[in-house]
Amino acid sequence: MKLKLLIVSLSLMILSSSAFAQFFPAQAYVSVLPGRVSAQVYNPYYEPIVCNGQVFGQTFQGPVFNAFFFEQFMPAGQSRFAFVQANPYNPFVRGWANITCRFARGW
Repeated sequence: MKLKLLIVSLSLMILSSSAFAQFFPAQAYVSVLPGRVSAQVYNPYYEPIVCNGQVFGQTFQGPVFNAFFFEQFMPAGQSRFAFVQANPYNPFVRGWANITCRFARGW
Protein backbone atom coordinates (compact mmCIF):
# COMPACT_ATOMS: atom_id res chain seq x y z
CA MET A 1 0.00 0.00 0.00
CA LYS A 2 2.83 2.41 0.84
CA LEU A 3 4.56 1.61 -2.44
CA LYS A 4 1.40 2.36 -4.44
CA LEU A 5 0.94 5.64 -2.58
CA LEU A 6 4.56 6.57 -3.22
CA ILE A 7 4.28 5.80 -6.94
CA VAL A 8 1.05 7.78 -7.31
CA SER A 9 2.40 10.78 -5.40
CA LEU A 10 5.65 10.83 -7.42
CA SER A 11 3.82 10.57 -10.74
CA LEU A 12 1.45 13.41 -9.77
CA MET A 13 4.39 15.55 -8.71
CA ILE A 14 6.22 14.94 -12.00
CA LEU A 15 3.13 15.63 -14.11
CA SER A 16 2.19 18.80 -12.26
CA SER A 17 5.71 20.26 -12.25
CA SER A 18 6.38 19.52 -15.93
CA ALA A 19 3.19 21.34 -16.96
CA PHE A 20 4.33 24.59 -15.36
CA ALA A 21 8.07 24.30 -15.90
CA GLN A 22 7.84 25.11 -19.58
CA PHE A 23 6.55 28.69 -19.02
CA PHE A 24 9.01 31.43 -18.16
CA PRO A 25 8.76 35.22 -17.86
CA ALA A 26 10.23 37.08 -20.81
CA GLN A 27 12.30 40.24 -20.64
CA ALA A 28 10.26 42.98 -22.32
CA TYR A 29 11.85 46.23 -23.45
CA VAL A 30 9.22 48.89 -22.74
CA SER A 31 9.41 52.44 -24.06
CA VAL A 32 7.02 55.15 -22.90
CA LEU A 33 6.31 58.07 -25.21
CA PRO A 34 3.56 60.67 -24.71
CA GLY A 35 1.32 59.05 -27.31
CA ARG A 36 2.41 55.39 -27.18
CA VAL A 37 3.66 52.68 -24.87
CA SER A 38 5.41 49.92 -26.80
CA ALA A 39 6.92 46.64 -25.65
CA GLN A 40 9.40 44.49 -27.55
CA VAL A 41 10.11 40.83 -26.83
CA TYR A 42 13.20 39.19 -28.30
CA ASN A 43 13.93 35.46 -28.68
CA PRO A 44 17.59 34.88 -27.69
CA TYR A 45 17.32 31.07 -27.80
CA TYR A 46 18.27 28.70 -30.62
CA GLU A 47 14.75 27.30 -30.88
CA PRO A 48 11.34 28.92 -31.44
CA ILE A 49 9.19 30.18 -28.59
CA VAL A 50 5.52 31.11 -28.22
CA CYS A 51 4.61 34.15 -26.09
CA ASN A 52 1.49 35.58 -24.45
CA GLY A 53 1.30 38.93 -22.74
CA GLN A 54 -0.20 42.31 -22.00
CA VAL A 55 1.08 45.86 -22.41
CA PHE A 56 -0.19 48.53 -20.01
CA GLY A 57 -0.05 52.30 -20.14
CA GLN A 58 -1.26 54.77 -17.52
CA THR A 59 -2.23 58.25 -18.66
CA PHE A 60 -1.75 61.57 -16.91
CA GLN A 61 -5.38 61.69 -15.79
CA GLY A 62 -5.25 58.18 -14.32
CA PRO A 63 -6.91 55.58 -16.60
CA VAL A 64 -4.88 52.52 -17.52
CA PHE A 65 -5.12 51.19 -21.08
CA ASN A 66 -3.95 47.76 -22.12
CA ALA A 67 -3.48 45.57 -25.17
CA PHE A 68 -2.83 41.86 -25.23
CA PHE A 69 -1.37 39.34 -27.60
CA PHE A 70 -1.93 35.62 -27.59
CA GLU A 71 0.20 32.72 -28.91
CA GLN A 72 2.73 34.79 -30.86
CA PHE A 73 5.20 32.44 -32.55
CA MET A 74 8.80 33.70 -32.63
CA PRO A 75 11.57 31.86 -34.48
CA ALA A 76 15.12 32.01 -33.13
CA GLY A 77 16.55 35.53 -33.16
CA GLN A 78 13.27 37.28 -33.98
CA SER A 79 11.26 39.83 -31.99
CA ARG A 80 7.65 41.00 -31.67
CA PHE A 81 6.12 44.37 -30.78
CA ALA A 82 2.93 45.29 -28.96
CA PHE A 83 1.75 48.81 -28.23
CA VAL A 84 -0.99 50.98 -26.73
CA GLN A 85 -1.86 54.43 -28.05
CA ALA A 86 -3.39 57.40 -26.24
CA ASN A 87 -5.00 60.72 -26.98
CA PRO A 88 -2.42 63.52 -27.39
CA TYR A 89 -4.28 65.61 -24.79
CA ASN A 90 -3.93 62.86 -22.17
CA PRO A 91 -0.34 61.55 -22.52
CA PHE A 92 1.12 58.41 -21.02
CA VAL A 93 3.21 58.84 -17.88
CA ARG A 94 3.91 55.18 -17.08
CA GLY A 95 4.01 51.86 -18.92
CA TRP A 96 4.82 48.22 -18.27
CA ALA A 97 4.35 44.75 -19.74
CA ASN A 98 3.69 41.23 -18.41
CA ILE A 99 4.86 38.59 -20.88
CA THR A 100 5.29 34.83 -20.46
CA CYS A 101 6.76 32.48 -23.05
CA ARG A 102 7.25 28.78 -23.63
CA PHE A 103 9.34 26.75 -26.00
CA ALA A 104 7.52 25.56 -29.12
CA ARG A 105 8.54 21.93 -28.84
CA GLY A 106 6.64 19.00 -30.26
CA TRP A 107 6.90 16.93 -27.09
